[in-house]
This record gives sequence, C-alpha cells and structure tokens, in this order.
Amino acid sequence: MNTNAAEQTKQNPLGYEKVGKLLLSFAIPSIISCLVNSIYNIVDQIFIGQGVGYLGNAATTVVFPLMTIVMAFATLIGSGGSAYASIMMGEGREKEAGLTLNNLLTISLGVGVLITVLGIVFLDPIPIRFGATEAVLPYAREYGSIVLLGVPFSILGIALSNMARVDGNPRLSMYGILIGAALNTVLDPVYIFIFHWGVKGAAVATITSQILSCVILTLYFARGGKHMSLHFSMMKPVARVCKMTMTLGVSSGITQLVACIMQVVMNNSLVYYGNQSEVTGDVALSAMGIVMKIVMILGSFCIGFGVGAQPILGFNYGAKNTTGSCRPTSPPCWPPPYPSP
Repeated sequence: MNTNAAEQTKQNPLGYEKVGKLLLSFAIPSIISCLVNSIYNIVDQIFIGQGVGYLGNAATTVVFPLMTIVMAFATLIGSGGSAYASIMMGEGREKEAGLTLNNLLTISLGVGVLITVLGIVFLDPIPIRFGATEAVLPYAREYGSIVLLGVPFSILGIALSNMARVDGNPRLSMYGILIGAALNTVLDPVYIFIFHWGVKGAAVATITSQILSCVILTLYFARGGKHMSLHFSMMKPVARVCKMTMTLGVSSGITQLVACIMQVVMNNSLVYYGNQSEVTGDVALSAMGIVMKIVMILGSFCIGFGVGAQPILGFNYGAKNTTGSCRPTSPPCWPPPYPSP
C-alpha cells in the first residue's frame, strides 16, 4: 500500500477504530433514519386517510411503484458512488473521492429531471398500469404530478446522504432525514385540514421536506466537508467515475426494480380479486398501502445496518486493511480493479 493510503488510514477513524465502535457510530444513525422515514410514512397515511379517505390512501399505493423506480435509480447512483468513493478514500485518493461526489451531483440531477419529464408526459397511463381504478385515478394523477416535481431533489438527497457517511459524518444524514420528516409531519395536517388541499397537500408536504433535506446536505458539501467538497470545475461527468458508480450500484438498483415489478403485480391483483369480493379493489389497495408502510419499519433495522456498514467495508477494502494475513503495512493482497485518475 502506498504512503498516502497509509497516512489516510491513520488519520481517518474508518482505518484504525475498532469495528464494533464504528458499526455503532455509523449504523445507529442509519437505523434511526430508516425508522423515522418509515414512521413518517405511516403518519402520512393516517393524515391522508382522515382528511381524504381510503381513495387517497389507495392513490399513494398506486404511485408507490413509481417512487420505487425513483429509489432504484437513487440507490444505483448513491450506493454505487459511495462505495467507489469509500474505496478511494481507503486508498488515500481523496481527490478521486471528491470527483465522485461532484459527478454524483450532476448525474443525480440529470437522472432526476429525466424521470420527472417522462413521468409527467406519461402521467395518465402510468397509474393505470400500476393498478389505478377509475375512482382512484384522479387522486393518483393529482398526487403523482406533484411528487414527480421533487424527484431530482429526492435522488440528489439520497446520493448526498450516502456520501456524507463516506465523509465520516453519519449523523448529518440522520439530521437531514429527521428535519425533513419533522417538517413533513407538520405540513401534512396544515395542507390537508387547514388549506383543504387533499392528496395535493400531502404531495406538496413531501416534496418540501425532500427539498429541505437536499439543501442541508448540499450546503454541507458546498461549504467544505471533512474530506470532500463541491466544486463547479469537477462536476463534469467523468467516464471512469460513471462506469464504476454504475458497476458497484447496479445490484442495489436491480433489487429495487424487482420490488417495483412485484408491487405493480400485487396492485393489479388486489384490484382484480378485490372487485370480485365485498371488499372492492379500491379498499384493498388502501389497506395494502397501510400494511406496506408498517412492514417498512421491520426492514429498517436490516437496511440501516447495511447502509451504515458500507463506508467501513469500502474504506478498509481500499486500504487493504483486513483481519487476515494482509495488513495495512503489507503489499496489496490483490490488484485494485479500479482505474487510476
């Protein structure tokens, strides 16, 4: 391992701190973030159910696969980019990690704007394909048209949240989500019950919180993070960074896309079989939307632990710091498959 990598390992707690302590400091904020996000989604469903009715909840269930597609691209970019950046940090190549951060900003905004444009253009057929009935369609269209406007901020916020952990600041990611969720919880009843905006109010509250979280994380890197910062001169996409980001993040993206397909199939099945019973498809969609939000709480622990552990694994992989025969001071045990800048 080169001298720069050795010094980086000594200076960065990811390279020398005990694994147990690192897991606690990184995983706990991630788990809390996931839990808060899940609980917020349940509260959101409660407000929509009380202020709009079961058709409003059914509309969010129909739009949920679209949000899963957004999450697929967000995890593809965020997980892949943060994995590559953490490996570069471990190798002592902070400049390459900083370049990855700046490229992620450009890629996230570009992909987000593209999804927003395509979503608005195909706003009518998408909810129908995702299981919307005639009664649910107006609500789904109203909710989806506004939520789509927040997609660029959502993808960028998730990407920067991952990069904040790589930068050694897992609490910032947590604070960004906590503040956004708190704002959303306050705005939901205001927009739904006071302004009487219905599902439109819930959608406006959602994108407002996403924008705030995104701004908090962007300002952190714009003002200079611990190891990485934003610079306009580095935001032009670089082929090797894009390639490694997509390569390392493709598994996470595919997982989310498969989840989207499952949700679409389930929604259409709920409508088909629900209409053949006394329940009706609209009520079945509404009920499943609530159940899905509750299930998210159970998965928060596993997801939060995995997200928190990723920077630790990536950094020490890049630093060739393992618990076997390979030590930080020994020659590399394997050739790094990552191109030099």
